Amino acid sequence: MFSTIYSFLEIIGTIAFAVSGTVIGINHRLDIFGILTMSAVTAVGGGIIRDVCLGVIPPSSLKSPDYIIISAIASILTMIIALLTRKRRDSLSILKISQLYNFILVLSDAIGLGIFTVVGINSGIDKGFNHNLFFIVFLGVVTGVGGGMIRDVIANQVPMIFRENIYAVSCIIGGTLYVVLFPYLNHSLNMLLAILIIVTIRLISEKMKINLPRIKK
Repeated sequence: MFSTIYSFLEIIGTIAFAVSGTVIGINHRLDIFGILTMSAVTAVGGGIIRDVCLGVIPPSSLKSPDYIIISAIASILTMIIALLTRKRRDSLSILKISQLYNFILVLSDAIGLGIFTVVGINSGIDKGFNHNLFFIVFLGVVTGVGGGMIRDVIANQVPMIFRENIYAVSCIIGGTLYVVLFPYLNHSLNMLLAILIIVTIRLISEKMKINLPRIKK
């Protein structure tokens, strides 16, 4: 039962990150191959970094193409929807289209962030690092933000983690709570709670434009 839930969450997270990568690719006017690459990198990039940290060589997403295929399908469907939306420009203003793309990007990125943070922590626990709080939370954060960081670098922009609202901090908060409650709470419920906390913090910080302090010149 738990393995089914876990696999389902991984698929949802992959789709969510694939959609966010596709939206970034469309916004930067990449060609179809570029968009598909951006989608795949966003979806599996964090997992690859996590696996390297755990000594899993080659990384699981490269040994089996399942998640790359899922990301490609999600990306193609997103591109089709984008094309259909563009054809309705007469009834949808450019501003509304831009706002729609931004909403899809933020929501899908937040969902992927929450799910893959928990997935990364579970990978560390499965490898026997459950007593090393720092390392397994680090694995969760890297899994959550790694793909997005690579995506942003390819898009030639400062990674969102360093500039956009409350991003990695939401992973740290949700991930730490997940690890602390791990021995006491039902596993599935604990996963759902951590994901909801991360997604909620990310969306609220975006809505309210809450940022960490910056040093001004």
